Amino acid sequence: MKVAGARVLVVGGVHRLGGEIATDLAAHDAALAVSSRTHDRAMEDRVAALLAAGAPAAHGVAGDASCAEGAAAIVARATQALGGLDALVYAASGPFIPRPPQEIDEAAWDASLDTIAKGFFFSACAARRHLAPGGVIVAITDYLGLQPWATFAAHGAAKAAQIHLVKILARAWAPESVRVCGVAPGPVDLADDPHREATLRAAARVASERLVAPAHIGAAVRFCLENDALTGASIAVDNGALVTS
Repeated sequence: MKVAGARVLVVGGVHRLGGEIATDLAAHDAALAVSSRTHDRAMEDRVAALLAAGAPAAHGVAGDASCAEGAAAIVARATQALGGLDALVYAASGPFIPRPPQEIDEAAWDASLDTIAKGFFFSACAARRHLAPGGVIVAITDYLGLQPWATFAAHGAAKAAQIHLVKILARAWAPESVRVCGVAPGPVDLADDPHREATLRAAARVASERLVAPAHIGAAVRFCLENDALTGASIAVDNGALVTS
């Protein structure tokens, strides 16, 4: 698949890393649909930014990806707006608040698992029904799904499930020529990071002692989309976090 001219849905593509990924794809001439829970000024601003970055088309789609019905609706609306679908990038994420495992309540647990694992699964299943031949699904996973951190039990468990689903879906849908990949970021340098201090502390522990640039994540997503030999793998883009954490 070539990114230029591809029709791509970025679930969670309005805010933070999802927004950066969408903007990177727009700069490489992809047509975009981006989703968020509500259609608000932030979504309108992101759509305008995508068009300014070079996207031949850009649309905002409101919906809740954390339930099967909501995920399917987002994919259907995006496919209609784009006139088809070539790729899904799942960048939606749940709460990211450090706390000991014993202090995580059921609501916080469900918020992580529903958005990250269940949302990805049902969005991918819905996208499979609409993808053009050679379609690609990319999950934005996390190095915390590959390496345990005691203060992120729910988030880490959900990301680990997501990483395993990448393998399962890649194997299941290979006969249909649908590839499924993952990109696992380390601590990322985001202007709208609500937990900036915690992110900086995490970056201080990695091999290079610096944050990952959003452009590096965008490049990894494009690599997944364009490399026809890649499926079932989650690529760590983490400045060495996995080898030092």
